[in-house]
Amino acid sequence: MEAKPGALERKKSGADLLVEHSRNPRHKHEEDVPEDADVAMPGGSPECGGSVVIYLKGDADGNVEWLSWTGQGDTISMGATSIVIERILNEGLSMQEILELDYEEFVDSLGREVIGSRTRHATLGLSTIKGAVRQYQRAGRSGGRAAV
Repeated sequence: MEAKPGALERKKSGADLLVEHSRNPRHKHEEDVPEDADVAMPGGSPECGGSVVIYLKGDADGNVEWLSWTGQGDTISMGATSIVIERILNEGLSMQEILELDYEEFVDSLGREVIGSRTRHATLGLSTIKGAVRQYQRAGRSGGRAAV
């Protein structure tokens, strides 16, 4: 009898994905931070699972030219930040599409059973990215570096 894909497989793959991204984060700066970012947006705190700084460079059409980050924290917060940045860049999301990303759908995509009660950890990166986009938009895409 063949095993059917189910919750157990999704749980394992969600946990595996978070661990993989936590151990080998994508688009993360370990030492040098980008000097030409339009926005450097801090988020979170070490007491609640992690802290990140999101670096965003936009273009004149309201798209993301590049996105990167620095941070430290637990497996969920660091893995989820890496995952969401990779998804945004791979899918070529506009800034408006980033603002429309749904937190609940993102947690579901990671595996709610893996995240458990640590949804704030899982959404740290996404909420900070959204803050960076809003800051970029408030600055009127002036090209100068904006930080909060």
